[in-house]
Amino acid sequence: MKEVEVKAKLRNKDKVVKKLQDLGCDLSEEIIQTDKVFAPNDVTNLPTGRNLPFLRIRESKDKYLLTLKIPQSNSLDKYEQETYVTDPAALENIILRIGFKLMVTIRKYRRKCTYNSWEICVDKVEGLGDFVEVEQLSEDGDSEKIQSELFNFLKTLGIEDADREHFGYDVLIWQKQNK
Repeated sequence: MKEVEVKAKLRNKDKVVKKLQDLGCDLSEEIIQTDKVFAPNDVTNLPTGRNLPFLRIRESKDKYLLTLKIPQSNSLDKYEQETYVTDPAALENIILRIGFKLMVTIRKYRRKCTYNSWEICVDKVEGLGDFVEVEQLSEDGDSEKIQSELFNFLKTLGIEDADREHFGYDVLIWQKQNK
């Protein structure tokens, strides 16, 4: 399954949340997610090219989710597979021993909702600020077409082209830390 998403920096989070609510979206209570992102040992900077696997361990509400992500046509179009794990420390040790290294740790405060077949997240990311992202799962759809449709939806919420981000939080944080 592919995860195709778009992301934008929020200038006015309250305004966007209000517009989502006006559309009938019921945003969840805020949840805290801490993500550890691992890349192969030979990766020296982010972003990387297509087809390079990344692993993420996400902690949220005392549960741990392992995700494999492999970028496809661009940084926000990824093959994705996930499974819950019960021993995150052992898993992290395995990941390090098979030739991956920790690239970044991300902490975010997230509220989610659904609209049509999309998942919408309103995030406050430590060190980066407020964002909105919309994602659609796809078997084999045209990612650029899907991303265009998703961003056009964001524009209806008041998001401008200049606010669009073309990378995930992992890349944005890595770039900020490695200027």
